[in-house]
Amino acid sequence: MRLKPYRKDFTYSYSCGVFPTIELITSRPEEVIKLIITEKGLSNSGVLKLMTIAEEKNIPYVIDNKTAERLYPKENSYAIGAFRKYTCTLRSDKNHIVLVNPSDKGNLGTILRTLTAFGIEDIAIITPAADIYDPKVIRASMGAVFKTRFQMFASFEEYLNSLADTVQRDYYPFMLNGQPLETAQKQPGNVFSLIFGNEASGLDDSFLSVGTPVRIMHLDTVDSLNLTIAAAIGIYNFTQGAFQK
Repeated sequence: MRLKPYRKDFTYSYSCGVFPTIELITSRPEEVIKLIITEKGLSNSGVLKLMTIAEEKNIPYVIDNKTAERLYPKENSYAIGAFRKYTCTLRSDKNHIVLVNPSDKGNLGTILRTLTAFGIEDIAIITPAADIYDPKVIRASMGAVFKTRFQMFASFEEYLNSLADTVQRDYYPFMLNGQPLETAQKQPGNVFSLIFGNEASGLDDSFLSVGTPVRIMHLDTVDSLNLTIAAAIGIYNFTQGAFQK
């Protein structure tokens, strides 16, 4: 199989970089096609670790500078992981992040990394949206995408209809005209969905009738926060107390 530079319609994609590729082969080894390692990478401790794990899991790898250069001509990456695209199903009894039409690949990847850091493993993406399989998303997530369950939905209503009725779930759309975030009361025993809109347009007014709309309070020196910053603040706020040193 001759690997080609990524396109959205391919049935496979790539992780680019040592750490994202380690995350790939440890979290999704069954989906790995093969690893491509450059000669320069052979002196890198991370690459040596990657090769050891690959051998333990019977994952093939090749030393191939030309293929690495062809796949990523503008990147100086020691390792690339080719993997089959796969699908996931969200768990109805877990906390969710919901992104409505996220368009920036870097933002999507950063949010994937953030939610994983704070113990949230399920993310719903309302399309149209950035391609979660794009290597730029995977690299921005530092491989955290491989630790998450992600599912695409054509609309927010489709997402709602996919959830089990037996689970008590609270919804928190993040909107400029919501109530202050710090006043939102998380119900003990309930799971939650934190809902964030597109980078440019946010959430439309239909979300005012969804759950408890909330706003991150800040000075009026700016009109709004970057999506990744808002998501990080929201995720941290709702997971406080869940971690101890």
